[in-house]
Amino acid sequence: MATIDSKEIIDRIIAHNGSEYPGEPAVVKIVQYENGWGNKTFGVVFDGEDLWRYNIESEYIQNPITYWVRK
Repeated sequence: MATIDSKEIIDRIIAHNGSEYPGEPAVVKIVQYENGWGNKTFGVVFDGEDLWRYNIESEYIQNPITYWVRK
């Protein structure tokens, strides 16, 4: 599970269609949400992981929206 606060890193992942470096796991989905402290952050889902991981609201994941899906 990866949570990334940096929009610049998220933009770089998207620009490389989820796989910036050869041999690293591909990112297949990014979910934007508000964390438990009210900050906007991004949940990154890698190939083979549960695609719904960040889409279920909890005290730590609020207002989740699918931000990007790998094509």
